[in-house]
Amino acid sequence: MHFLIILIAIAVLESNGQLAFIQRDIWVQKWHGALAKLLSSTLLSSKLPSLENNSTLNVLAFVLIPVVVLQLVLWYLGSGILVFLVELAVLLYCLGRGDLSAQIGVLQSDIQRNDLQAAFHDAAVFNIGHRAVSADNASGLFRELAASLPYRMFERSFVVVFWFFFLGAPVALAYRLLALHGDMQLQVADIQTEQEQEEQGSEDDSIEMFKQATSDEANKLLWYLEWIPVRALALTLGLMGDFSKATAPLKELVFCPKTSTADVLRRCVLGALNIQSRNEAESSAEVDQALDETAALAQVADIVALFRRSMTGWLVAIALLVLTS
Repeated sequence: MHFLIILIAIAVLESNGQLAFIQRDIWVQKWHGALAKLLSSTLLSSKLPSLENNSTLNVLAFVLIPVVVLQLVLWYLGSGILVFLVELAVLLYCLGRGDLSAQIGVLQSDIQRNDLQAAFHDAAVFNIGHRAVSADNASGLFRELAASLPYRMFERSFVVVFWFFFLGAPVALAYRLLALHGDMQLQVADIQTEQEQEEQGSEDDSIEMFKQATSDEANKLLWYLEWIPVRALALTLGLMGDFSKATAPLKELVFCPKTSTADVLRRCVLGALNIQSRNEAESSAEVDQALDETAALAQVADIVALFRRSMTGWLVAIALLVLTS
């Protein structure tokens, strides 16, 4: 049943581009703000001093309470069409935000028109945290896209589908809640209530400190949830591209506790596409020489195609597991 749900969810995602009709995060923002106020007020009153500076417990409360509620609902429903619909709705909700295909299409259109200024602007939406790109030429922009674009495609669908298939909807929901926790979109509610916070004095300072600490902890827990899926995807990237060069960095980073998910994907993607990365070059000038102004950005399409082939390969693998089980 999980495989059928995955196929339907991916079909809906590909046909709609974005899933705004179900991906409404207002409840997450309200839950985040309410929990922050509750725990900060508890700390101020010293009723639960054990929670002080324990950002791990704060993040776990933010994630596990909705996850436990979902698991209880699934247990109560048992099996049948209602469970199917609930799990499908949860999977659709857990997929990444925004119309990634449209954003990639706009970027590729600007690249084809050699409009680098527009391409620099478009690339910011793929950057982790939506920061402005720091590159000053086309090859530098490609290096930034090689780090940000694969991760956006990874967190949008692959990691969610991976955990949904192997561990179910609650774990997929846990991943998306952690991702939302560290995403800038989660701060929209804070901006909207800025005027109210100015009137609350020192209690708000405590809330802001709480949010900063828990955001860092959420990113750490997110890294743990991505550890297995990103290495599984890296192997698939090798199968769909240059296997030896794609798996070479993976061998070095397979047990590395510090390398970010985006960096692992960047190295494996560049290896699979047989492109020299900055770490493999003696200087950045060699990278710029290896990737000229036009050829560099043209390979953005190769990154997208490589990821799509890898995702298709995993769907085939999942189908075989279902048929043989």
